[in-house]
Amino acid sequence: MERFLFVLGSNWQLSIAELDNYLNYSQNKGKIIDYSANVAIVEFEELHQDPYYINKLMEIQFILGGCQKIAKIYDFIDINTIKDAFPAHINKFKYVEKTRKKILNVIDNLIIGKTGIFPKIYESMFFAVSIYPNLYDDEYYTNILVKHFLPFLNKEIMEILKQKGAEKTLYYQYPQKNIKSGNLNPIFPHHIIKYELLKEHRAEIIFGFTEEGVYIARTFTTDDPNFKKRIDEERPYKEFKSAISPKLAIIMLNFLNLFKNREKKRILDPFVGNGTIALFALLQDFQIYGVDRDDKKVKNTIRNIHWLLELLDEEIPPFFNKRFLNKDARNLTDFFEHYFFDGVCTEPELGPFYTEKPYYTQAKELVDTKLMPLYNEFFRESYKILKPNCRICLISPIISTLDGNDIEVNIEKIANKNNFTNVPLLDLNRINNKSNQKLRFRKQHTKALIDAKKGQIIKRKLYIFEKSEIK
Repeated sequence: MERFLFVLGSNWQLSIAELDNYLNYSQNKGKIIDYSANVAIVEFEELHQDPYYINKLMEIQFILGGCQKIAKIYDFIDINTIKDAFPAHINKFKYVEKTRKKILNVIDNLIIGKTGIFPKIYESMFFAVSIYPNLYDDEYYTNILVKHFLPFLNKEIMEILKQKGAEKTLYYQYPQKNIKSGNLNPIFPHHIIKYELLKEHRAEIIFGFTEEGVYIARTFTTDDPNFKKRIDEERPYKEFKSAISPKLAIIMLNFLNLFKNREKKRILDPFVGNGTIALFALLQDFQIYGVDRDDKKVKNTIRNIHWLLELLDEEIPPFFNKRFLNKDARNLTDFFEHYFFDGVCTEPELGPFYTEKPYYTQAKELVDTKLMPLYNEFFRESYKILKPNCRICLISPIISTLDGNDIEVNIEKIANKNNFTNVPLLDLNRINNKSNQKLRFRKQHTKALIDAKKGQIIKRKLYIFEKSEIK
């Protein structure tokens, strides 16, 4: 069975949860069989049997928000062999040399051929080696893999290609200062595009590590971050200080589990703001609707969407502007029919944009008097307008306070009160947990996942809730 390597986004827990959800509920069924903080190894049930499976991989790449690259795996070397060949301290060089030859034999056998990394030898060839460690803070990565394993791979792969007939062979050279310091990131998706590494005579060769060993793969598809960045940053209207990222917006949309006939699915963002979720829902083919009590933001969203449709050279659908209303999310049933929507995806009001941490009492007053009543009415109304068994994916705030304690909305209690059931973001029955504590998923942590940068005063906590029918 073919295996594929998915390079995860910076929030690897959220990326794995999104990927597993997709593999469980989309038409491309599969399972994560291994993972680290940087890669997930996937076996599909049927996708690999399709002669045009690369096209399907490209579709998956476009749909997923937390995936940087997808690569086909050609071989695997267990971790003991790697550490014998590249030990922290060399005691018996002959043994090291012998083990390195084993690794070279593996690479030599998979580098060229109809089923190899390169389908045939070319006159001019170019490759880039990317090493994804189990964890970036692993000393073995910084001291051994970057400083010794990477140069070894570059030199030996180049020699193999020359021996097989390539007249000119080059490899991507990382900055020497990063190699010396051990502080090295693999090449980013925009490098794949810049150096045309998806062409047959060029390749990114990935060495993706987990606790078990290293998977050797070639990149087949990559994210286009420049396109997402352009939509996010060049749209006419945006609040840079508070808007969610494009990747998070896409991940949230995927947790609605609406993978089939998206063009027929109606999605609502009842706190639409300047339209980040709306823009990327449109890109993902949903019928998107939006509500906001700030009339200026509603107009900004409409202008942003018109800008995007013009960028994509697409016609504006009839009566499209009427999908975006200057209304209050607490009164959704005043202007939408019952059972009208297939999903709700939103970041509700999180409170003021703090430049300094508030006192605990201030944050608690905000949560108790403003956010909890708002969320309660939002859930009450959402229950009426959602179809049976459909989902809400939303962000809830965690506020860091000056007193040192965090405070958050008891969103589960509010949701349950309004007949919504919390859905774990990750099904632990579908994944083999790791021995390393930094990589373990715990049951209580899968109910919601945090998306935040270091030092953020308001952290985003992602939840999924499903509408339960009243008996």
